Amino acid sequence: MEKNDIVTVVTISGEYVGKLSDNDGGQITLSDPRMILSNPETGQMGFAKGIAVTGVENPKEVTFISVVFVTPANATVSTAWQEATSQIVTPNKPTLVK
Repeated sequence: MEKNDIVTVVTISGEYVGKLSDNDGGQITLSDPRMILSNPETGQMGFAKGIAVTGVENPKEVTFISVVFVTPANATVSTAWQEATSQIVTPNKPTLVK
């Protein structure tokens, strides 16, 4: 994996997605990290607006020290992460109201 790749980091506390900033001696630093949330009833998943319930919303960077493994994020998750962290606002589909 290379710097700026979108990766998934699995830790004992959860699963996170972000842009790889640094991989140094077992410490993984991600830019724009997001925690993965899932709903077992619907099978859907999404992103939290950060990495901890009491942490800062939308942190710019985080370093993980206890990592189980790191893997490139799949294309669907990578695209969803890019949309979630993008500053570009896309308009809703136009509707015709009478």
